[in-house]
Amino acid sequence: MNVNTLTHMLEKILVLLKHYEHCTVEEMLDDLSAKLQNQTRKKQTTNVTDYANVIKQMKNMNKEEATTFLMSFKKEQLLQIGLQMNMKLQKRDTKQILIESIASHCSFPELYAQMANRKSQKQMSEQI
Repeated sequence: MNVNTLTHMLEKILVLLKHYEHCTVEEMLDDLSAKLQNQTRKKQTTNVTDYANVIKQMKNMNKEEATTFLMSFKKEQLLQIGLQMNMKLQKRDTKQILIESIASHCSFPELYAQMANRKSQKQMSEQI
């Protein structure tokens, strides 16, 4: 390690120690530990947002309404919505492309079901 690097690190530590100069070392470490745990909890709760309600709302919308609705979400949130819908979305895609992909996926479930069952429907019509 370079002496200059060590000097910068010690300057950062000095700021920290001055902040806790009225406390014992154990109190300082307990406070820092508690603050780090709170930050970790906050990050986890924001990252584990449940988008099931969002998906339910979009199922009742047409493509234009879903597109407008999805505009209020950030790109990371759109990726999470797609993940919960079992869609393979690319992080490199623009927000608009993500919105279009999700809206298209949500707006055509009945069509997809009909396409999946078209052989059985054709056989039934031939029998009649």
